[in-house]
Amino acid sequence: MTVSAPTSTAFDFDRPVTARSQEDFLQLWKETRNFLLGPELIQFEMPFPGAEEMVDILRQHPDTKISSNRLDEEAAVTDLVDKMRHAPLEQVVDLPFNIALFELHNFYGEGHFLQTFQQQVMIPWRTFLASSGLTWQRSYPIIFISGKGCSSQYHVDNSDVVAWQIHGTKSFHGFCDPGKYGPIESIVDDRSPYPSKHPPEHAPEDVLTYVMKPGAMLWNQLLTPHWVDGGANSIAVSVNISHGGIQHGGQFSPNEQVLRRRWEDHPEEAWLVDQRY
Repeated sequence: MTVSAPTSTAFDFDRPVTARSQEDFLQLWKETRNFLLGPELIQFEMPFPGAEEMVDILRQHPDTKISSNRLDEEAAVTDLVDKMRHAPLEQVVDLPFNIALFELHNFYGEGHFLQTFQQQVMIPWRTFLASSGLTWQRSYPIIFISGKGCSSQYHVDNSDVVAWQIHGTKSFHGFCDPGKYGPIESIVDDRSPYPSKHPPEHAPEDVLTYVMKPGAMLWNQLLTPHWVDGGANSIAVSVNISHGGIQHGGQFSPNEQVLRRRWEDHPEEAWLVDQRY
């Protein structure tokens, strides 16, 4: 883990921006738009199996969620899941699948491919957050895998998420002004428009896109609308770290302040603790 010397930067959010110093990070974290974490700020050294091997490992575990944003009929999705679970790997790798694993601890044991994940990723990441003066209430990792040419739904996350690209390429799309397409007050009061299969009609110049190649790290702001496209010719793998209750100097981010006010009136909705880590 490396932290660079402080700098002062004026950011133009009509194009991608990168936090390259701790000062940049603390400035951008309080924003509502997404940004990259530069390698001079922080990077991880963790070996992973190849993309197809990761598909083969995860598809066989019962906690792995398999879906597809390219199939409309329930029967087609059921057939896809069955093939993903049981067909030979060479018949699986070209299917239109999305894989999500939220229970990474299943693979932390000795001899498993995530045996050193806590030491090489989560501890350095939490150390980085703490050294930047941030505190948090929950933080846990997720693995997402997209088949060739597959995309996510258009959605919002009830978390601040760091997406770390491992294999392949993903294009992470948000908006230069997220509030124009998803006002935070509307999102916290009515989540029904999310997720949806496609983003709403929008002006191309309003989209803030980050093309993420292996090693890229992106901070996706809590409750901001976004969608992610995988590359057409390769399987794309990312590790996402979800966070809740992040504060700096005792202050939540602007979006989380709105969410917390909602929770004051609807305490049954509050998500304060998560045991996945």
